Amino acid sequence: MKYSTSQVSASHAPAGRRPSQPHQVQQHAAGHPATLPSQPPASSAGPASAGAGATSTGPDGFIPDLATGAKTLSDSLEILTRTASATLSRLTDSPVECGTLLNRTKNVTATAGSNGQTARLARLEQEVREGPLTEAITGNGTVAMNHVSSDFRWSRYRPHLQDAGFNSVLGVRLRLDEGATAALVFFAPAAQAFPLHVIAGAHGFADLAARGLRLVLELQSTSTRASDLQSALESRTSIDIACGVIMAQNRCSYDEAIGIIAKASSHRNVKLRKVAEGILESLPGGAPRTHFEH
Repeated sequence: MKYSTSQVSASHAPAGRRPSQPHQVQQHAAGHPATLPSQPPASSAGPASAGAGATSTGPDGFIPDLATGAKTLSDSLEILTRTASATLSRLTDSPVECGTLLNRTKNVTATAGSNGQTARLARLEQEVREGPLTEAITGNGTVAMNHVSSDFRWSRYRPHLQDAGFNSVLGVRLRLDEGATAALVFFAPAAQAFPLHVIAGAHGFADLAARGLRLVLELQSTSTRASDLQSALESRTSIDIACGVIMAQNRCSYDEAIGIIAKASSHRNVKLRKVAEGILESLPGGAPRTHFEH
């Protein structure tokens, strides 16, 4: 039995963004589609209950770790994939590896994996332009391939899965804010490794992961804006001090001083700040320190 692409059900959609009608996972058996409930059956309540709830799938402190336990975005993505791998491994009681892909407007695509092999498989999708991460992001949000050797999707990507020894794959989209898209992909060596209750658990973890990743991206954006603002203030301060030096030496106005710096900047093909810093460094006592440097 294998599972086709499916949509995230209303019970798994993030708060405030749930669809008006619940989506259903479709199962293809012997070529005939059958509609299955979006929630796992009661008989699966044991394993599903451990993974379907967003707050119960990840270890304590998972969201703070993404933001405060990493120095860079790459570190955060590695924490995410390792935690996802451990979570699904517990849910399936068998080894599961993970990869992730993050696209942001005006930024280079970022990928990561729970090990070197899955990191390479995540990067590979950018080359072949197909695979579970790509389909999860551009399609219905969830895609499962529970028997890689007998599935005909992803003709360019699938051979690499077989070479890596994976026979089950599950891709799940992370719901991020506008301007960013991301997905997780889970890899397992066994066939049929991702039945419905495991897919439900993956959805629950994806909700948790999306909240953590949104926090990471917001903090990074805030830090970048603060850094840009400080750089702009320091640049303006250097230019203003250099203008003061020129005004004192040439007994000219501020506008005339800034014109002198601008002319030098144009002739040398360097930024105004570089010209200003050169003027300040030539002073007998060297460049004066600004309050931004204290």
